[in-house]
Amino acid sequence: MSLGDWLDERIGYREPLRRLLDEPVPGGARLAHVWGGAIALLLLVEAVTGVLLMSAYAPSATTAWSSVAHINYTMSAGWLVRGLHYFGAQALIVLVAIHVGRMAIHGAYRKPREVSWFLALGLLGVLLGFAFTGNPLPWDQDGYWGARVETGIAGTIPVVGSFVQQLLVGGPALGHMTVTRLYSAHVFVLPAITALLLAASFAQLRRHGFAPPPGADPARADRFYPKQLGMILLVAAVTLVVLFDLAAVEHGAPLESPADPISDYSARPAWYFRALFELRKFFPGSLELIATVGVPGVCALYLALLPFLDKKPGPLRARLPALAPLFVIGLAAAGLTAKSFIVDARDEDFQRAQAAASERTERALALFKQGVPPEGALAMLRNDPETRGEDLYKKECASCHRLGDLGPPKDKQTAPDLTGFGTKAWALEVMKDPDADHLFGKTPFKEMMPSMVKPPADPEAAEMFTAMKEADLDAIATFLEAQARGEQGSAAGEKLVRQRCTSCHRLDGKTDDDESAAPELRGWASVAWIEAQITNPGSGKAYPPAAMSKDLEGHMPAFEEKLSANDRKILAAWVYRRGRGEPAKAPEKKP
Repeated sequence: MSLGDWLDERIGYREPLRRLLDEPVPGGARLAHVWGGAIALLLLVEAVTGVLLMSAYAPSATTAWSSVAHINYTMSAGWLVRGLHYFGAQALIVLVAIHVGRMAIHGAYRKPREVSWFLALGLLGVLLGFAFTGNPLPWDQDGYWGARVETGIAGTIPVVGSFVQQLLVGGPALGHMTVTRLYSAHVFVLPAITALLLAASFAQLRRHGFAPPPGADPARADRFYPKQLGMILLVAAVTLVVLFDLAAVEHGAPLESPADPISDYSARPAWYFRALFELRKFFPGSLELIATVGVPGVCALYLALLPFLDKKPGPLRARLPALAPLFVIGLAAAGLTAKSFIVDARDEDFQRAQAAASERTERALALFKQGVPPEGALAMLRNDPETRGEDLYKKECASCHRLGDLGPPKDKQTAPDLTGFGTKAWALEVMKDPDADHLFGKTPFKEMMPSMVKPPADPEAAEMFTAMKEADLDAIATFLEAQARGEQGSAAGEKLVRQRCTSCHRLDGKTDDDESAAPELRGWASVAWIEAQITNPGSGKAYPPAAMSKDLEGHMPAFEEKLSANDRKILAAWVYRRGRGEPAKAPEKKP
């Protein structure tokens, strides 16, 4: 007895399989009937890759990001598994949407197939649920902030909103409980519902058979095998090829830097939620419920009632009144989605934010390769001087100072632009035009320092004014740049500083004017000088006590008590490097 005979004798698989393969396809095998089978095969791919991912994923806010990074960058073929799972989920949404659209156009929801229609709609809803619960699981910036927006929307639902939000989040804020609850729904609850929907759909297919499209020849019928099954396998194979290509291009799936609740991140939903995101812009404030609950609710109700609104068979033209809202929904969703991406592509601020997020991601991945501490990936970033320095600058300095792309718009800065700070070019600019808007022109120190090349406004003083020679300007600026680098500087440059600058400025604490608010030039713009300025601008190590006078309203505050000593050192070193345009410091290798 063969193995096949042995199994058939015990479980009787041959007869059900024969009936399935011999299932007639009214009107003949055609592409319109491939979507359900392709969806089932793709769900199998999702199940297999999902189980493989579960073997390495660690569901907590502390461990999620590092476990996904491990899967994507260090685990053998992990990037491929994750890429297939990630892009497969998106392909499923597309295939189910096509399947639902095909059923509507062909009238495959009419008696006696109404339940099949409801099951297809339910499957689409469950797949969106998979997307909603799966996107935050890497616990990166994109997933975290997307979940924050989406759970916030859920909280606005009348009556049950707060309950639903609490159920999803698991506390007052997103954290460990959020990850574990979304993970449980993603790997247990939703797969169980999907299995039931698939089983019910298959039972409906066996009971009622394939729905012939309008105009099909009722006398013609092909067997399910081989032609229709071959078409299904062909579409599934093409889909898999596309998924492999996408996974190869992305080397897995996107992974941004670890989720940081206190960061400034421009959140955007996944493409399949973009239409809803864009729709919200038309209904600000209290009207937002119209976009988040009202419009989706009306659309869902229409789809559910469609079998009862379109009962009479006939050509598509005759059914257009019933199907017109469906076409409007599809076109509106496509138009809003396209508009959302176009607006973002033209938004310079958003593009800069995206570029900054990409830089942070690259830094996080470089740090990951050196090892993630037990405290988690976010602690890894916050302990990194380069990342921590930028975060401190954005929080404490960027409201007044500009530095590169960071800081207020150029017309709204109230403190010197630190781009190039500590360089010869910056020192020359100050000596030539200290009251320029991007230097001291919008600060309390305006008109305190005279230009070395422009005569003063006062006519009498202008007559006595002699512009400093270019060679002397160059020598002083070179000396100051040497101070920033921690070097002694030339004797000729120091001599000129003592002759031309110490009438106001200090050099080694000495000046001709003890009441002056001009800064110390020894060590100017060095890391130690910047740290002293951050700690207490009036300590005398950078600027003298006169710089903190109450008459100079709007002067820089002291951060001695606001920032720890370590944070002040990190911020000073970061400003020094970034101001001089030096590249980011490479992560330190772990022993």
